[in-house]
Amino acid sequence: MILRTAAPNDGIVVVTLANPPMNTMGSPLLEELASTFDRLAGDPQVRAVVLTGEGAAFSAGLDLKTVPDLDMAGQRRLIAALNDSFGTLYAFPKPLVAAVNGHAIAGGMIVALAADWRVVADVKLQASLAEIRVGVTFPVAALEIARSELAPTAARRLILLGENLDAREAVAQHVFDECVPAADLMTHALAAARRHAALPPNAFATTKRELRSAALAHIADARQGRDARYSLWLGEEMKLAARAALVGRAA
Repeated sequence: MILRTAAPNDGIVVVTLANPPMNTMGSPLLEELASTFDRLAGDPQVRAVVLTGEGAAFSAGLDLKTVPDLDMAGQRRLIAALNDSFGTLYAFPKPLVAAVNGHAIAGGMIVALAADWRVVADVKLQASLAEIRVGVTFPVAALEIARSELAPTAARRLILLGENLDAREAVAQHVFDECVPAADLMTHALAAARRHAALPPNAFATTKRELRSAALAHIADARQGRDARYSLWLGEEMKLAARAALVGRAA
């Protein structure tokens, strides 16, 4: 299991990304994420979900050690898994709270942005959308979520320029909603989940779906294969940039 799911407590479920050390994302984790949230969406005992990470990272996004070597079948599987998992999270009909315990980079940031409320620990971390820096074109679901959830200034700095923000600056840019001491992260996240779970569930689900309808329609097209922009997704530029990024992290 790459995810850990705690049993409901007062209807609140905690899902933990558990792929140490950085909770990087490959097709198996993304597919498990989508299936888990599909199941939770249909479980009447579940009123809200808190999503967090294990260890020092929420998630550092795609595994740059393995992604550049994917063949075309692997690339297609990964693109489908990205769009399916991100789309499932963004359309989740119940309150979703992100408890960002550490680095939220690239796909990890998209997962956080898909949440309805985002609590970040006051620790040394990177909050960024690193796709541009590693030569990756944004998958449809990732770009739709980022564009919908970020204010214009934050979108320009994160999406286009690939800047890194720390926890407090990310809150100042309205990327996250609150910054709390690390020891209090889950207490605050669970409190937010319970608070939002008290909202009328049918009205919440309908309003959320309608609020996000334009982005979800574009994501649905991508999930059904009506987007052909990624036939050369992992080109030579991406491979070179990914290797350079790995060297930078190691340094």
